[in-house]
Amino acid sequence: MAINLSLKLAKIILRFNPFTRLKVMCRGYSEDLKNFTELVWEDDKNLDFYDKETYPQFQLWYV
Repeated sequence: MAINLSLKLAKIILRFNPFTRLKVMCRGYSEDLKNFTELVWEDDKNLDFYDKETYPQFQLWYV
């Protein structure tokens, strides 16, 4: 199941997510424009979540 997220909500959920089954995913991360990549707070906390050109879509996935 995937739910589209706003940029601000994606950052909040990524930071405070205590569940291992919920994943914040980003399309366009690391120049991969077609696929989604899982974000991890420790690695991606400095990501510019408000840059819509570079990071056009965020989703919340339940795995």
